[in-house]
Amino acid sequence: MFNSNFDTLKTALDVQMKRQELHAQNIANAETPGYKKKYIAFEEYLQESKMKLKLTTTNEKHRPTFPKTVTAKQITQKSTLTNDGNNVDIDMEVTEMVKDALRYQVLSRLMSANIDRYNTVIRNTR
Repeated sequence: MFNSNFDTLKTALDVQMKRQELHAQNIANAETPGYKKKYIAFEEYLQESKMKLKLTTTNEKHRPTFPKTVTAKQITQKSTLTNDGNNVDIDMEVTEMVKDALRYQVLSRLMSANIDRYNTVIRNTR
Protein backbone atom coordinates (compact mmCIF):
# COMPACT_ATOMS: atom_id res chain seq x y z
CA MET A 1 0.00 0.00 0.00
CA PHE A 2 2.78 2.43 0.88
CA ASN A 3 5.48 3.59 -1.50
CA SER A 4 9.19 2.89 -1.06
CA ASN A 5 9.68 6.21 0.77
CA PHE A 6 8.30 4.64 3.94
CA ASP A 7 10.88 1.85 3.89
CA THR A 8 13.71 4.25 3.13
CA LEU A 9 12.62 6.74 5.80
CA LYS A 10 12.20 3.97 8.38
CA THR A 11 15.67 2.65 7.63
CA ALA A 12 17.16 6.16 7.77
CA LEU A 13 15.47 6.81 11.13
CA ASP A 14 16.84 3.52 12.48
CA VAL A 15 20.31 4.47 11.23
CA GLN A 16 20.16 7.83 13.00
CA MET A 17 19.17 6.13 16.26
CA LYS A 18 22.04 3.66 15.95
CA ARG A 19 24.43 6.53 15.20
CA GLN A 20 23.31 8.30 18.38
CA GLU A 21 24.01 5.11 20.35
CA LEU A 22 27.48 4.79 18.82
CA HIS A 23 28.32 8.46 19.47
CA ALA A 24 27.32 7.98 23.12
CA GLN A 25 29.41 4.81 23.28
CA ASN A 26 32.39 6.58 21.70
CA ILE A 27 32.13 9.50 24.13
CA ALA A 28 31.81 7.14 27.11
CA ASN A 29 34.99 5.35 26.02
CA ALA A 30 36.98 8.46 25.09
CA GLU A 31 39.43 7.81 27.93
CA THR A 32 39.61 4.02 27.50
CA PRO A 33 43.06 2.97 26.31
CA GLY A 34 42.94 1.09 23.01
CA TYR A 35 39.30 1.89 22.28
CA LYS A 36 38.57 2.40 18.59
CA LYS A 37 35.87 4.75 17.36
CA LYS A 38 32.82 3.15 15.74
CA TYR A 39 30.54 4.72 13.18
CA ILE A 40 27.74 3.82 10.78
CA ALA A 41 28.12 3.94 7.00
CA PHE A 42 24.75 4.26 5.29
CA GLU A 43 24.57 7.08 2.75
CA GLU A 44 27.24 5.52 0.55
CA TYR A 45 25.28 2.27 0.31
CA LEU A 46 22.02 4.13 -0.30
CA GLN A 47 23.57 6.13 -3.15
CA GLU A 48 25.13 2.98 -4.59
CA SER A 49 21.77 1.17 -4.59
CA LYS A 50 20.07 4.09 -6.36
CA MET A 51 22.68 4.01 -9.11
CA LYS A 52 22.19 0.32 -9.88
CA LEU A 53 20.08 -0.58 -12.86
CA LYS A 54 16.62 -1.86 -11.98
CA LEU A 55 15.43 -4.58 -14.33
CA THR A 56 11.85 -5.63 -14.85
CA THR A 57 11.04 -9.19 -13.90
CA THR A 58 8.33 -11.18 -15.64
CA ASN A 59 8.27 -14.05 -13.19
CA GLU A 60 8.40 -14.07 -9.39
CA LYS A 61 11.21 -16.65 -9.54
CA HIS A 62 13.55 -14.21 -11.26
CA ARG A 63 16.41 -13.07 -9.09
CA PRO A 64 16.43 -9.39 -8.19
CA THR A 65 19.41 -7.47 -9.51
CA PHE A 66 19.70 -5.27 -6.43
CA PRO A 67 18.76 -5.51 -2.77
CA LYS A 68 15.27 -4.21 -2.00
CA THR A 69 16.46 -2.64 1.22
CA VAL A 70 19.70 -0.87 1.95
CA THR A 71 21.41 -1.80 5.19
CA ALA A 72 23.83 0.25 7.20
CA LYS A 73 27.16 -1.14 8.28
CA GLN A 74 28.98 -0.52 11.52
CA ILE A 75 32.64 0.26 10.93
CA THR A 76 35.47 0.51 13.42
CA GLN A 77 38.05 3.15 12.60
CA LYS A 78 41.51 1.62 12.94
CA SER A 79 43.73 4.72 13.05
CA THR A 80 44.87 6.13 16.40
CA LEU A 81 45.07 9.72 17.66
CA THR A 82 46.70 9.29 21.05
CA ASN A 83 49.59 7.34 22.52
CA ASP A 84 47.22 5.01 24.38
CA GLY A 85 45.71 3.78 21.08
CA ASN A 86 42.40 5.62 21.48
CA ASN A 87 41.05 7.51 18.46
CA VAL A 88 37.94 9.28 19.84
CA ASP A 89 37.74 13.05 19.41
CA ILE A 90 35.03 14.20 21.86
CA ASP A 91 34.45 17.54 20.11
CA MET A 92 33.84 15.81 16.80
CA GLU A 93 31.57 13.20 18.42
CA VAL A 94 29.41 15.88 20.05
CA THR A 95 29.19 17.81 16.77
CA GLU A 96 28.19 14.66 14.88
CA MET A 97 25.68 13.82 17.59
CA VAL A 98 23.97 17.21 17.14
CA LYS A 99 23.97 16.83 13.35
CA ASP A 100 22.42 13.38 13.64
CA ALA A 101 19.75 14.68 16.03
CA LEU A 102 18.82 17.35 13.49
CA ARG A 103 18.73 14.75 10.71
CA TYR A 104 16.43 12.61 12.85
CA GLN A 105 14.05 15.55 13.31
CA VAL A 106 13.94 16.19 9.57
CA LEU A 107 13.37 12.51 8.79
CA SER A 108 10.59 12.22 11.36
CA ARG A 109 8.88 15.29 9.88
CA LEU A 110 9.14 13.74 6.41
CA MET A 111 7.60 10.53 7.73
CA SER A 112 4.77 12.51 9.35
CA ALA A 113 4.16 14.39 6.10
CA ASN A 114 3.96 11.10 4.19
CA ILE A 115 1.50 9.69 6.71
CA ASP A 116 -0.57 12.88 6.54
CA ARG A 117 -0.78 12.55 2.74
CA TYR A 118 -2.07 9.00 3.02
CA ASN A 119 -4.58 10.04 5.69
CA THR A 120 -5.81 12.79 3.38
CA VAL A 121 -6.31 10.34 0.53
CA ILE A 122 -7.92 7.65 2.69
CA ARG A 123 -10.23 9.93 4.65
CA ASN A 124 -10.67 12.50 1.89
CA THR A 125 -10.17 15.24 4.48
CA ARG A 126 -7.61 17.89 5.22
